[in-house]
Amino acid sequence: MSQINRSRRLPALGLCLAFTVTAAAQAPPELKADPMEAPKRTSVALLADTPDQEQWEYALDQVTVRNVTRPTLYPVLPRKGRGNGKAVVVVPGGGYRFVSMDSEGFRVADRLAQAGYTAFVLKYRTVPTPRDTQANMRELASLFGNLGKADLADNLPAVDDLAAALDLVAQQAAQWRIDPLRIHVIGFSAGSRTAIRLVEHRPQANRARTIALLYPPMNQTVTGGPRPPLFLGIAVDDPLFRQGGLNLLAEWLKQSTEVEFHLYSHGGHGFGMRPQKTTSDQWIDHYLSWLAHQP
Repeated sequence: MSQINRSRRLPALGLCLAFTVTAAAQAPPELKADPMEAPKRTSVALLADTPDQEQWEYALDQVTVRNVTRPTLYPVLPRKGRGNGKAVVVVPGGGYRFVSMDSEGFRVADRLAQAGYTAFVLKYRTVPTPRDTQANMRELASLFGNLGKADLADNLPAVDDLAAALDLVAQQAAQWRIDPLRIHVIGFSAGSRTAIRLVEHRPQANRARTIALLYPPMNQTVTGGPRPPLFLGIAVDDPLFRQGGLNLLAEWLKQSTEVEFHLYSHGGHGFGMRPQKTTSDQWIDHYLSWLAHQP
């Protein structure tokens, strides 16, 4: 059974992991304001008959989950009669060591649903971490302390999980009352890296009408694959921006000019839906405005 532990706060990092859809979709839950309710939300398992070893933890205002072995999709639907027929798959970050289910997951999905979008939060497979909370926190402190100094390895199972999620949403579009040709993807940090690898290596990238990358590793290049309209947002004081500057943007522009780019003066890494009292707090409004102009 999933458990929630309390620990000190760490910022969300970002990175990318394969499977078969077997579970039937369920009715959406009522939106919960309490993040501690996150593990109880209605979900669709993406990998059947896999032991559940995950650990949910609450770090101040941030709910995360780690040691994920059973990838899962959480539908968050708009109120009845207010849907616009568009879907957004939300891919949180967490350095592949955890998934930021609250700040970069359910809070984002709730705002999207309020605007009429049918949102799906992806809990993808993560790399193994110590079961002991304190030992894990020590490893995370070391990892985040080196953020921007080295390039973290890909997590290919997460890429497969995102591909399977896109297949599921498209295949069951009628049930969720969405257009299978109007599915969008938004990834944060590790989740944005996962989206980049999807574009490069998975045919399911063609299902994505647009892609949004929030504070991705800016030293990345994108080799091959489609170039859907891109929304890109990052802060100047993010170590991943300092590491790669405008490299990712420049590489994307070589293939497509359909780009909306927001460079915020402050916000650091992993701001998500956590108020920073900087202009980066407005990113969700900028994204929704841009998304509304997409077909």
